[in-house]
Amino acid sequence: MNPWYIESFGQEYLSLYPHRDLAEARADVDALIDLIAPEKDEPLLDLACGAGRHLLALHAAGFSRLVGLDLSADLLAAAAEQLNGREGVELVQADMREIPYKDHFATVLSLFTSFGYFEDEAEDRSVLTEVYRALRPGGVFLIDTLNRDFVIDRLVAKEERFLSGRSLQIERRLSADRRYVEKRTRVIEPDGEARTFRESVRMYTGDDLEGMLQSAHFTDVRRYGSLCCEAHCSTSGRLIMVARKEERCDGFQG
Repeated sequence: MNPWYIESFGQEYLSLYPHRDLAEARADVDALIDLIAPEKDEPLLDLACGAGRHLLALHAAGFSRLVGLDLSADLLAAAAEQLNGREGVELVQADMREIPYKDHFATVLSLFTSFGYFEDEAEDRSVLTEVYRALRPGGVFLIDTLNRDFVIDRLVAKEERFLSGRSLQIERRLSADRRYVEKRTRVIEPDGEARTFRESVRMYTGDDLEGMLQSAHFTDVRRYGSLCCEAHCSTSGRLIMVARKEERCDGFQG
Protein backbone atom coordinates (compact mmCIF):
# COMPACT_ATOMS: atom_id res chain seq x y z
CA MET A 1 0.00 0.00 0.00
CA ASN A 2 1.26 3.47 -0.88
CA PRO A 3 1.81 6.00 1.92
CA TRP A 4 -1.36 7.94 2.71
CA TYR A 5 -0.02 11.18 1.23
CA ILE A 6 0.47 9.46 -2.13
CA GLU A 7 -3.04 8.00 -2.15
CA SER A 8 -4.97 10.96 -0.74
CA PHE A 9 -3.38 14.09 -2.20
CA GLY A 10 -5.10 14.21 -5.58
CA GLN A 11 -7.58 16.54 -7.26
CA GLU A 12 -10.52 15.09 -5.32
CA TYR A 13 -8.80 15.86 -2.02
CA LEU A 14 -9.23 19.60 -2.64
CA SER A 15 -13.01 19.30 -2.42
CA LEU A 16 -12.74 18.18 1.21
CA TYR A 17 -11.43 21.60 2.30
CA PRO A 18 -13.46 24.26 0.44
CA HIS A 19 -13.23 26.51 3.52
CA ARG A 20 -9.44 26.63 3.11
CA ASP A 21 -9.69 29.31 0.46
CA LEU A 22 -7.82 32.30 -0.91
CA ALA A 23 -9.31 34.65 1.70
CA GLU A 24 -7.85 32.49 4.48
CA ALA A 25 -4.50 32.30 2.65
CA ARG A 26 -4.39 36.10 2.35
CA ALA A 27 -4.99 36.41 6.09
CA ASP A 28 -2.18 33.91 6.73
CA VAL A 29 0.18 35.86 4.48
CA ASP A 30 -0.67 39.20 6.11
CA ALA A 31 0.03 37.64 9.52
CA LEU A 32 3.33 36.00 8.58
CA ILE A 33 4.53 39.24 6.99
CA ASP A 34 4.03 40.94 10.36
CA LEU A 35 5.63 37.99 12.17
CA ILE A 36 8.83 37.40 10.20
CA ALA A 37 8.99 40.29 7.67
CA PRO A 38 10.22 38.23 4.69
CA GLU A 39 11.91 40.18 1.92
CA LYS A 40 9.53 40.37 -1.02
CA ASP A 41 12.22 40.52 -3.70
CA GLU A 42 14.22 37.55 -2.37
CA PRO A 43 13.58 33.84 -3.11
CA LEU A 44 10.81 32.25 -1.02
CA LEU A 45 9.85 28.57 -0.96
CA ASP A 46 6.33 27.35 -0.14
CA LEU A 47 7.12 23.79 0.92
CA ALA A 48 4.30 21.32 0.18
CA CYS A 49 2.45 24.09 -1.62
CA GLY A 50 -0.55 21.94 -2.62
CA ALA A 51 -2.91 23.71 -5.00
CA GLY A 52 -1.06 27.01 -4.57
CA ARG A 53 -3.46 29.19 -2.61
CA HIS A 54 -0.67 30.62 -0.45
CA LEU A 55 1.44 31.22 -3.56
CA LEU A 56 -1.45 33.22 -5.02
CA ALA A 57 -1.74 35.25 -1.82
CA LEU A 58 2.03 35.81 -1.64
CA HIS A 59 2.13 36.94 -5.27
CA ALA A 60 -0.76 39.33 -4.67
CA ALA A 61 1.13 40.72 -1.66
CA GLY A 62 4.08 41.63 -3.90
CA PHE A 63 6.45 38.67 -3.57
CA SER A 64 8.29 38.33 -6.86
CA ARG A 65 10.54 35.24 -6.57
CA LEU A 66 8.33 32.37 -5.45
CA VAL A 67 8.82 28.62 -5.68
CA GLY A 68 6.10 26.11 -4.82
CA LEU A 69 7.28 22.54 -4.17
CA ASP A 70 4.99 19.54 -3.85
CA LEU A 71 5.12 15.80 -4.45
CA SER A 72 1.62 15.56 -5.95
CA ALA A 73 1.41 16.08 -9.72
CA ASP A 74 -2.36 16.54 -9.37
CA LEU A 75 -2.06 19.31 -6.81
CA LEU A 76 0.68 21.03 -8.81
CA ALA A 77 -1.57 20.91 -11.89
CA ALA A 78 -4.30 22.59 -9.83
CA ALA A 79 -1.76 25.19 -8.67
CA ALA A 80 -0.67 25.90 -12.24
CA GLU A 81 -4.29 26.41 -13.26
CA GLN A 82 -4.91 28.83 -10.40
CA LEU A 83 -1.68 30.73 -10.95
CA ASN A 84 -2.48 31.04 -14.66
CA GLY A 85 1.03 31.94 -15.82
CA ARG A 86 1.81 34.60 -13.22
CA GLU A 87 5.38 35.81 -13.53
CA GLY A 88 7.80 35.17 -10.70
CA VAL A 89 6.27 31.86 -9.61
CA GLU A 90 7.88 28.47 -10.30
CA LEU A 91 6.34 25.10 -9.50
CA VAL A 92 8.59 22.12 -8.73
CA GLN A 93 7.61 18.49 -8.24
CA ALA A 94 9.88 17.01 -5.58
CA ASP A 95 9.92 15.22 -2.25
CA MET A 96 10.44 17.49 0.76
CA ARG A 97 13.05 15.01 1.98
CA GLU A 98 15.14 15.85 -1.12
CA ILE A 99 14.79 19.58 -1.84
CA PRO A 100 16.69 20.36 -5.08
CA TYR A 101 18.21 23.67 -3.89
CA LYS A 102 21.21 24.69 -1.82
CA ASP A 103 21.91 28.03 -0.09
CA HIS A 104 19.17 29.61 -2.19
CA PHE A 105 16.08 30.77 -0.29
CA ALA A 106 15.77 33.72 2.04
CA THR A 107 12.54 32.24 3.43
CA VAL A 108 10.99 28.76 3.58
CA LEU A 109 7.37 28.31 4.68
CA SER A 110 5.69 25.09 5.81
CA LEU A 111 2.01 26.04 6.15
CA PHE A 112 -1.29 24.28 6.90
CA THR A 113 0.13 21.21 8.68
CA SER A 114 2.52 20.06 5.95
CA PHE A 115 5.06 18.64 8.42
CA GLY A 116 4.94 15.27 10.20
CA TYR A 117 3.72 13.08 7.34
CA PHE A 118 6.19 10.21 7.67
CA GLU A 119 6.20 7.00 9.71
CA ASP A 120 9.75 7.41 10.94
CA GLU A 121 10.74 10.51 12.92
CA ALA A 122 14.12 10.36 11.18
CA GLU A 123 12.35 11.28 7.95
CA ASP A 124 10.88 14.39 9.55
CA ARG A 125 14.36 15.25 10.75
CA SER A 126 15.63 14.84 7.19
CA VAL A 127 13.07 17.44 6.05
CA LEU A 128 14.52 19.94 8.52
CA THR A 129 18.04 19.13 7.33
CA GLU A 130 16.98 19.68 3.72
CA VAL A 131 15.31 22.99 4.55
CA TYR A 132 18.48 24.13 6.30
CA ARG A 133 20.51 23.20 3.23
CA ALA A 134 18.08 25.00 0.89
CA LEU A 135 18.18 28.23 2.91
CA ARG A 136 20.87 30.81 2.38
CA PRO A 137 22.85 31.89 5.48
CA GLY A 138 20.61 34.09 7.59
CA GLY A 139 17.47 32.64 5.99
CA VAL A 140 14.28 32.05 7.97
CA PHE A 141 12.13 28.92 8.27
CA LEU A 142 8.51 29.03 9.50
CA ILE A 143 6.50 25.92 10.38
CA ASP A 144 2.74 26.08 10.97
CA THR A 145 1.58 22.77 12.42
CA LEU A 146 -0.66 21.06 14.98
CA ASN A 147 -0.44 21.85 18.67
CA ARG A 148 -0.26 18.35 20.15
CA ASP A 149 -1.80 19.21 23.55
CA PHE A 150 -4.72 21.02 21.91
CA VAL A 151 -5.47 18.12 19.55
CA ILE A 152 -5.33 15.51 22.33
CA ASP A 153 -7.61 17.53 24.62
CA ARG A 154 -10.20 18.47 21.97
CA LEU A 155 -10.25 15.58 19.53
CA VAL A 156 -13.65 15.06 17.90
CA ALA A 157 -13.79 11.33 17.28
CA LYS A 158 -16.69 11.29 14.82
CA GLU A 159 -18.69 13.79 12.82
CA GLU A 160 -20.69 13.98 9.63
CA ARG A 161 -20.77 16.93 7.26
CA PHE A 162 -22.75 17.54 4.10
CA LEU A 163 -21.12 19.28 1.18
CA SER A 164 -22.65 19.82 -2.27
CA GLY A 165 -24.98 16.87 -1.85
CA ARG A 166 -22.28 14.56 -0.54
CA SER A 167 -21.95 13.05 2.91
CA LEU A 168 -18.55 13.32 4.59
CA GLN A 169 -18.23 10.79 7.41
CA ILE A 170 -15.13 11.72 9.41
CA GLU A 171 -13.42 9.60 12.04
CA ARG A 172 -10.37 10.69 14.05
CA ARG A 173 -8.27 8.79 16.55
CA LEU A 174 -4.97 9.00 18.33
CA SER A 175 -2.34 6.33 17.85
CA ALA A 176 -1.56 4.11 20.82
CA ASP A 177 1.46 6.24 21.73
CA ARG A 178 -0.58 9.47 21.24
CA ARG A 179 2.05 10.74 18.83
CA TYR A 180 -0.08 10.58 15.69
CA VAL A 181 -3.54 11.88 14.90
CA GLU A 182 -5.15 9.72 12.25
CA LYS A 183 -8.13 10.82 10.19
CA ARG A 184 -10.38 8.81 7.91
CA THR A 185 -12.88 10.63 5.68
CA ARG A 186 -15.46 8.57 3.80
CA VAL A 187 -17.07 10.59 1.02
CA ILE A 188 -20.44 9.28 -0.16
CA GLU A 189 -21.78 10.73 -3.40
CA PRO A 190 -25.52 11.26 -4.02
CA ASP A 191 -25.53 8.14 -6.22
CA GLY A 192 -24.06 6.07 -3.37
CA GLU A 193 -20.52 5.85 -4.74
CA ALA A 194 -17.99 6.14 -1.90
CA ARG A 195 -14.30 6.86 -1.54
CA THR A 196 -12.12 7.00 1.56
CA PHE A 197 -9.27 9.43 2.22
CA ARG A 198 -6.68 8.76 4.93
CA GLU A 199 -4.44 11.17 6.79
CA SER A 200 -1.86 10.51 9.51
CA VAL A 201 0.20 13.33 11.02
CA ARG A 202 2.87 12.98 13.68
CA MET A 203 2.39 15.62 16.36
CA TYR A 204 5.26 17.30 18.17
CA THR A 205 5.42 19.39 21.31
CA GLY A 206 7.10 22.76 21.10
CA ASP A 207 10.05 21.39 23.06
CA ASP A 208 10.34 18.41 20.70
CA LEU A 209 10.34 20.53 17.59
CA GLU A 210 12.68 23.11 19.05
CA GLY A 211 15.17 20.36 19.83
CA MET A 212 14.86 18.93 16.33
CA LEU A 213 15.44 22.35 14.76
CA GLN A 214 18.50 22.91 16.92
CA SER A 215 19.83 19.45 16.01
CA ALA A 216 19.50 20.50 12.35
CA HIS A 217 21.72 23.52 13.25
CA PHE A 218 18.98 26.17 13.23
CA THR A 219 19.41 29.05 15.67
CA ASP A 220 17.17 31.75 17.18
CA VAL A 221 14.28 29.26 17.51
CA ARG A 222 11.00 30.85 18.60
CA ARG A 223 7.49 29.48 19.07
CA TYR A 224 4.04 31.05 18.86
CA GLY A 225 0.43 29.95 19.29
CA SER A 226 -0.69 31.43 15.98
CA LEU A 227 0.62 33.29 12.97
CA CYS A 228 -0.62 36.45 14.70
CA CYS A 229 2.31 36.30 17.15
CA GLU A 230 0.26 35.00 20.12
CA ALA A 231 2.22 33.33 22.90
CA HIS A 232 2.18 29.54 22.68
CA CYS A 233 0.57 27.44 25.42
CA SER A 234 -1.24 24.10 25.78
CA THR A 235 -4.56 25.64 24.65
CA SER A 236 -3.16 27.31 21.53
CA GLY A 237 -4.88 26.20 18.34
CA ARG A 238 -1.59 25.92 16.45
CA LEU A 239 2.14 25.51 16.96
CA ILE A 240 4.18 28.02 14.98
CA MET A 241 7.96 27.61 14.97
CA VAL A 242 10.34 30.19 13.53
CA ALA A 243 14.05 29.49 13.18
CA ARG A 244 17.05 30.90 11.35
CA LYS A 245 20.00 29.47 9.47
CA GLU A 246 23.11 30.87 11.04
CA GLU A 247 24.95 33.56 9.12
CA ARG A 248 28.04 32.18 7.43
CA CYS A 249 31.27 32.96 9.23
CA ASP A 250 34.26 33.03 6.91
CA GLY A 251 36.75 33.34 9.74
CA PHE A 252 39.23 36.03 10.72
CA GLN A 253 41.13 37.80 8.00
CA GLY A 254 44.09 39.85 9.22
